[in-house]
Parts: sequence; C-alpha cells; structure tokens
Amino acid sequence: MKLIKGSVTSPAGFLASAVSCGIKRSGREDLALIYSENPCNVAGVFTTNRIKSGSVILSMERVKKGVSQAVIVNSGNANCCVGERELKDAKEITSELAKELKIDPEHVLFCSTGIIGRPLPVEKIKKAIPILLGKLSNRNGHRFAKAIMTTDTVQKEIAIEIDILGHTVILAGTVKGAGMIHPKMATMLAFFTTDASIENSCLRSAFKEAVQYSFNRISVDGDMSTNDTALIFANGMAGNPLIKEGSPSYRIFSKALRFVAEELAKKIVLDGEGATKFIEVNIKGARTEKEAEVIARRIANSNLVKTMIAGGDPNWGRIAAAAGSSGARIDQKKMDIYFDRIIVMKNGRGIERNRKELIDIFRNKEINITVDLKSGRNVFRIWTCDLTSEYVKINAEYET
Repeated sequence: MKLIKGSVTSPAGFLASAVSCGIKRSGREDLALIYSENPCNVAGVFTTNRIKSGSVILSMERVKKGVSQAVIVNSGNANCCVGERELKDAKEITSELAKELKIDPEHVLFCSTGIIGRPLPVEKIKKAIPILLGKLSNRNGHRFAKAIMTTDTVQKEIAIEIDILGHTVILAGTVKGAGMIHPKMATMLAFFTTDASIENSCLRSAFKEAVQYSFNRISVDGDMSTNDTALIFANGMAGNPLIKEGSPSYRIFSKALRFVAEELAKKIVLDGEGATKFIEVNIKGARTEKEAEVIARRIANSNLVKTMIAGGDPNWGRIAAAAGSSGARIDQKKMDIYFDRIIVMKNGRGIERNRKELIDIFRNKEINITVDLKSGRNVFRIWTCDLTSEYVKINAEYET
C-alpha cells in the first residue's frame, strides 16, 4: 500500500467537475459531479435518521441495483423537509443529467448537504448541468472536494495504490463533514472511487466493514444529519483479476479500503466545528464489546469531558463519571484511567500526579484517553474532539 498525491479522479476512468449554480450566497462552487467512463459496481451506506432527505431516498433505492455511473452533489441546501417535491426534484435533476450524459437515469445518484427546509433551486441546477459537463476532467477531483464543503475549513482527500496480482489498483476518497457528526452510519457525505475489478457482493461487504470501523467511530457533537451518505464506485478499469470474497486479493482490498476510510474519518474529527483537539478514547478490558462501545461513546459525547479538554483542565473525574453513567457494568474497584501513558486513577482511586505534567499533555493537539476496566478482553476505540465557544458561534449563526 502506497500513499499518492491524488483525488477521486486518480483511479482510471473517473472524471469530476464543479461549478457555482447560485445556491451559496458567497458565489463559491456549490454543484459537483463524479462521472465514470464505464459503469461501476456501487455500494452505499446511509443515515439511520428517520427524517431523510429526498436525495438520500433516491440514492438508497438506486444503489440497491448495484450499478451506477455518476453522482451529482449540491451543497448549501439539504433538499429535506420540503414535502413531496424533495424526491420529485431529485428525480428531475438526475434525469436531466442522465439525458446530457446519455446514460440510464437509474445509474445517476444524488447527494445534498446544507440548510434543511428550503426547496432546491431546480432550474438553477438544471441550467448549470451543461457547464458542469463541459468542465469534466481527471484533473478536477480537488475542485469536487472543495465544492461539497459547507462549514468545513479544509477539503479532505486521500489516494493510495495497492497491488492486486501484479496490477496497480488505485483507491481514493473524499469527505465533507465538520458538524452534525455522530455515529449510526457515515455521519457526512463520503465518496470513494477505485479502478479495481471486484464483485458487487465483495464491494458491499468491504465497504460496510470499512464504514463500521471508521465513520461509525467518530463524534463531533452527538448530532446526526438527515443527509448522511457514503458511496463507493468501482469501474474495473485497472484490469486486475476479479476480486472475490475470501480471496487474498479481497483481504488486500478490504484492508486498504478500511485504511482510507479511517484516515478520512480522522480528518473529519480534526476539522470538527471549532475544534482545537483530536481525542482518541480507548476502552480496554470490558466484559463485552457492546459494553466497551457504550462506555466509549458516552465519554466521547460528554460535554463535560469535551469542554474540560478544550480548557486544558486534566480533570480525570469527568472521565470516571461519564463511564459510570453509561449504563454498562463497571467494577469501580478495578477501573484504571490514563491520559496518554500516565495513569491518573488506579483501581477506582485517584493517584497523586504532577499537575504540570498533566497540563502539558492537554496542550498537545492529540490526546489519548484510556479506560481499563480489567473485567474482560473486549476493546473499543472512538475518535472525537473538544467543544469550544467557536462551535456555539458557528451553529448559532449557521442559517444567517
């Protein structure tokens, strides 16, 4: 596996473009497209929020068929909570794009991100489609990544090369997301492209696992979006022998996909709205993996823990309190807590430590919190960030 400088257009046969169609008042690019020269095997994972954008509903239905060739994305408008027109508008836009591309409308997916409750400016989007197609290029992956941003401060991309039986296969991805980040699916918009030749069932299995161990293990603020979507497109243009489930090639591909997803997930946390710290929470020694997960999520989503870290105050008692309030079975007399490698609570009792040494840990950009329950062999890891006044400011003014 080799990291390369690239984008979602690095795999063979993928093109991208981005334009401004007038959704964002800033005039920045707000309509973007990924297109494959060949039809792709496709897999997707979507929000579990019971309120879903019409864009999500459309893509969910079309992904079930396992084939796609394009995805159009608008930012600045969620296409959500505006009634029956959500789905109608999504179908109208994708049909117009399919007509221009001369492909099956069922092979076009649609994603939206932005403010809830405003109808899509369908005519503006349709008018911009010919311009969007005119800018399709294998050099525009970075522009795609930038155009899908909302409150993100940086574009988030990665590309790698892997070897599949002597063939170079490229796997790339980009995400947008900085707020409304909470597990239960993908918690943002994510797009993966690969020129690997892989069975559709394998692609679905590998993608589901990659999402489970990456985007389902991050939290910025504990809020889930109505538009969360993660998609992967595989067009087979690398020419490798078909990857089949259980084969050595599948294990190589699956490992690489999980790496790419984890790196993108970390980038979301690092760019969390108003965030200044990246926090890794590790739970060890739990009776069951589920109990480890419950405790990890409780700590990661605790406002007291997150504001403690924002203020640089090494108050380990807030970790203990969050773990104890999780509902999981905990034997206090066995529990240890660490900040990085320094133990601050042992067997349920605080340990006298040099406060300056702990404060120095909290000055770091990245902080590791470990809770060892010493009651079993199960573990769970989650990534989160601190909670600052800047987060409040961003979200207090989001619509204005």
